[in-house]
Amino acid sequence: MMTNDFLQEIAHLGFTARIKRLNEKIVSSTLDHYSRLGLPIEPNWHVVFLLLKENGRLTVTEMASALGFSHPAIIKIVKKMKTKGYLESQKDSNDGRKTFIYLSQKGERALSSLEVEWHRIQQVLKEFVNPDFLEGLRQLEQEFDSKGFQERYQQRFGHKGFYIRTAKSMEFEAIGRLMVDVYSGLEGFPKADNQPEYYETLANIGDFTQKSGVELLVAVSSDEKVLGAVLYFEHMEHYGAGGIAKQEKNASGFRLLAVDLATRGMGIGKALSEACIERAKTRGHLNVIIHSTSFMKVAWKMYEKLGFVPYPELDFKQGKLQVYGFRLPLG
Repeated sequence: MMTNDFLQEIAHLGFTARIKRLNEKIVSSTLDHYSRLGLPIEPNWHVVFLLLKENGRLTVTEMASALGFSHPAIIKIVKKMKTKGYLESQKDSNDGRKTFIYLSQKGERALSSLEVEWHRIQQVLKEFVNPDFLEGLRQLEQEFDSKGFQERYQQRFGHKGFYIRTAKSMEFEAIGRLMVDVYSGLEGFPKADNQPEYYETLANIGDFTQKSGVELLVAVSSDEKVLGAVLYFEHMEHYGAGGIAKQEKNASGFRLLAVDLATRGMGIGKALSEACIERAKTRGHLNVIIHSTSFMKVAWKMYEKLGFVPYPELDFKQGKLQVYGFRLPLG
């Protein structure tokens, strides 16, 4: 009969399982506690209560960004809280695509007594969660945000000659130059004098990262030289291309993929695409949306090999340029 904790014995390989185990214990005990008090709420609802108390009205996307939760996770919590009558929603009068979530009258009335109980819970938690642990957790989250598992793995064991990570602001200018060089070099593709606004967007591609849920991924060599880049959109509202792509729900997207001509054949474009797909899977999305043109035949073939299929509903014209939509089902 085993008496030692196996997850502790396997050290770092048991880390995520221990986090899951601890979370299950806390969630279970919290549910029992709320049940004994006759409170019809669930764990994690308190963060939504307090977030909306602080901010008034927020969209699901804004809530997900503020809490670091996935979009589907926030939708699930909001749906349950609305069923209990604690939340209400309202369409933005200026933008029908946006829906604001806010505390209902019932939610506001319940908040004062709930805050008293949460204060008590916090006092109990302080008995076994010391400040050093919280600081260590903050550092761990910060480390993971600055360079996640996949980026670290790729840097150690991944594609020969390069690895993928989130771009740094100091690299935005170089990435912009790469984008302009690559797209202006496509045979038959419109040039800067035909579409100056488009090329201005390429040159200032780092500006996209100011929007919630947008990540500029970059492939760099071992000496940190920029070899390729792509924009990943956690949600489609900031996707920015023409047509109706921004209306897609439960989907991620990526666009403006560019790879240095001198590094073609190393698999950089595929690796950048796969990094976006993995992010979509992590967030529980059902689809990945992209666009391409007939002038991007190399990339087009790569997308088809990755499983993307034509999605004519998202086709559109950019001036005289026909742009084709593609979808990768993840479900």
